[in-house]
Amino acid sequence: MSTASIARNPQPVSNSSINSFDLLILGAGWTYTFLGPQLRHHKISYQATTRDGRRVPGLAKGTVPFTFDPASDDVAPYRTLPSAGVVLIVFPLKGRGQSTRLMEMYNKVHKEEAGRRRWIQLGSTRVWKGEGWLDRHSPVDMSSERAVAEEELLALVGKNACILNLAGLWGGERNPQNWVSRVAKTKADVKGKGALHLVHGEDVARAIVGCLEEWEGVGAGRWIVCDLRAWDWWDLILGWEGGTKDGGLGEGSNPEYGKWVLELMEEQEVRALPRGRELLGRCLDGREFWKKVGIVPRTTLLQ
Repeated sequence: MSTASIARNPQPVSNSSINSFDLLILGAGWTYTFLGPQLRHHKISYQATTRDGRRVPGLAKGTVPFTFDPASDDVAPYRTLPSAGVVLIVFPLKGRGQSTRLMEMYNKVHKEEAGRRRWIQLGSTRVWKGEGWLDRHSPVDMSSERAVAEEELLALVGKNACILNLAGLWGGERNPQNWVSRVAKTKADVKGKGALHLVHGEDVARAIVGCLEEWEGVGAGRWIVCDLRAWDWWDLILGWEGGTKDGGLGEGSNPEYGKWVLELMEEQEVRALPRGRELLGRCLDGREFWKKVGIVPRTTLLQ
């Protein structure tokens, strides 16, 4: 990948005393556990925020305490934030006005790069509704408050904004096997499950770095970030019900799951799993993003 899109800061990331960074991460939670190592590997300088300013790996002096209040005009919280060429918004912004408030308040304090500053918002692929194949050009559901805020950000800064709509997040403590008993409690629930779209935290981190290094290809865009697979819920449930190295479907699962899947296959004349696309309902096409950043996702359930 090209490294021309982001200026490197030669100072050490973890103990830097400077107040300007390549990237500011607003919300160092689950995503950061994968993103931090990638940023350090690529020598991208960064700082991150948490609500309590706690220490996280890679930031020996701790994170910056920050809580976004969309109703407040107080600039004081933004004065504690360092300047950065790119701001990554991890927490969700909702409805009209929040994207504007966050950007204007931050730029009011850090005016020097305001016109060139880039913004990345992490979102969800749930903003796309409907059946069949959907891609990044498909209409989003504007009844979603998150979609409204994302569109506002794109309208505000155009080519200096990028929306990464992430599929189901997994990795670390997030194990898709544990989701089954929450989303499918009955045979009728299992019957209604079609495609499952996922992206591992490591690939989310690689996607973010890819945006930093290939901005000209992704700026002013809304992107689907997934592992390029449409997993069949029935296939996964049957495989997990049979037991895996991680212990099957997890605590609270129903031993009838495998029986239900077999019955449903007979009822719907499905000869083998996975089912064909025409039986999976909503399916996401995420090829375009990975082509733009010049990499492919590398962590899947197959591993």
